[in-house]
Amino acid sequence: MKATVHVAGPPELGGYYQTCARCGHVLIDLTGSTPMVVEGQDPVIPVWPTGERVATIGNATYVVPTGRQLGADEIECRAAS
Repeated sequence: MKATVHVAGPPELGGYYQTCARCGHVLIDLTGSTPMVVEGQDPVIPVWPTGERVATIGNATYVVPTGRQLGADEIECRAAS
């Protein structure tokens, strides 16, 4: 199985939702959930930085450093038509 490399788009809905800027694949979907927050602290919802290359394979995700060639087990996503 090959990892698909996406380009993180801007977070939406206050960071609860984020998609690939190129193909629209959902990278983060926390809609309908309530993140746990330590009492007295501001909630911080983790998102991928906009423009970051993010690889997905099954349920795993990882960052592909800018400028690094893709490995034999990675492919770029295709633009949505």
